[in-house]
Amino acid sequence: MQVPAIAVVRGGYSGESVISHQSAACMLNALDTKRFDPYYVTLTRSPWTCERPDGSPVPFDRGGFTLDRGNGTERFAGALIAIHGTPGEDGLLQGYLDMLGIPYQTGGVLNMSLTFSKYATTALLRQLGFRVAPSVLVHRDLTMPEESIAALGLPVFVKPDQSGSSLGVSKVKKADELGAALEAAFRESPVVMVEGAVSGTELTCGVLTTATGVRALPLCEIRTTREFFDYEAKYHATDTQEIVPAPVSDEVTRLVQERSVAIYQALECRGMVRVDHFWTGTELVTIEVNTTPGFSEASIYPKMLKVDGLGIDAAVNSTLQVCLERR
Repeated sequence: MQVPAIAVVRGGYSGESVISHQSAACMLNALDTKRFDPYYVTLTRSPWTCERPDGSPVPFDRGGFTLDRGNGTERFAGALIAIHGTPGEDGLLQGYLDMLGIPYQTGGVLNMSLTFSKYATTALLRQLGFRVAPSVLVHRDLTMPEESIAALGLPVFVKPDQSGSSLGVSKVKKADELGAALEAAFRESPVVMVEGAVSGTELTCGVLTTATGVRALPLCEIRTTREFFDYEAKYHATDTQEIVPAPVSDEVTRLVQERSVAIYQALECRGMVRVDHFWTGTELVTIEVNTTPGFSEASIYPKMLKVDGLGIDAAVNSTLQVCLERR
């Protein structure tokens, strides 16, 4: 009897597709081939393709998310989504898989579509009683809410509402910089969030569901010499520090982990999620919820798994098993 065929889905339609391929490779390499038979399914705007880990092509039908591994056409038993950005992080792929009855490890359609919007995420968290930074939503084709933006003060962050890897994000310290920052953000998204800047220690916490339940991982403190943790700092700068475990007190560690788990559960997240915060010295402010965090060998999430002791292999296999059992 063959073990179940698992699609490790990569690519996507955004500028983060390169990172997606790296995350997918790390996930696929972690899978226990005695329990699972993994294949890459690569999404682009035109063809979707399927291949074995060695790169050899496999017959694949996009309409039914099926493959032929030598015994006729069959549907994938499950999917590990490693796409950052659309359509894997915004609920589109999840809806497609739901209609086909194929389980996947991320949150469902509502969770993914909501958390893909930075503004919607922080607005809901604010309503639920979590501390977040003040923000204003700006639509490219609507009147600029100048008074609301001015009320935020300076500095502010200008962020595409639906984008990842800090693409199109700017820190604005002078009023005459706002126009250029908005233009850069609008190139990534037709809707932009202007957010009041928060100063302090930047901390991020991984949360995941395993067979034993929801657990928080060791914290990571992010230090950069750039204005903020932008794309350059994340992927190219040699002096960026991602310190795991974060050198903060046990009290702050416990607060961040408990807050991250509470947010994970309140938003009905599933799989491996990263919640980003600032510790100001007196309070914890949540900045973002990343429902498909980077998962390359150099990414923060695998570093937290290694320090935790759970490890990459156990986390990936357990996460997949949980989603298969959920079906």
